[in-house]
Amino acid sequence: MSEFWNSGEEVFMAMMSMYAKAAMDPVIIKKSADMKFLTLYEFTDPDVKIWIDSRGEIPGAGMGDPPDAPDITVSIAADDAHRNWSGKLNLMLAIARNRMRLGGKATKMLKMATAAKRMTAAYNEGLREMGKADIILE
Repeated sequence: MSEFWNSGEEVFMAMMSMYAKAAMDPVIIKKSADMKFLTLYEFTDPDVKIWIDSRGEIPGAGMGDPPDAPDITVSIAADDAHRNWSGKLNLMLAIARNRMRLGGKATKMLKMATAAKRMTAAYNEGLREMGKADIILE
């Protein structure tokens, strides 16, 4: 049973909110300018697949299987993803300890690690707006 989530839909809403807010941050926009790929997140507990497609002019996202073969696959427990987005789980240690598995062109994604604090701020703001301030990890 998840410590933070009631459903895969909540995980999806939190992720979409974080990405929408990050898309308005000029620093994150600059860092992610060349990140044109399809990413599949495979979460467990709750089990949900979420894809983000940044290959086109307008980014796309959805739940379930992506429209094409993903360039990057991220497999992680939803609670560990929450800890990561909250800045409480070190990405490299999570990978080393097999709490997160990356497949495909993952090195491109790791480039965004330098924007982690800004992503955490966007994530926490989204959680507040969702009424999930009680799960914010300070």
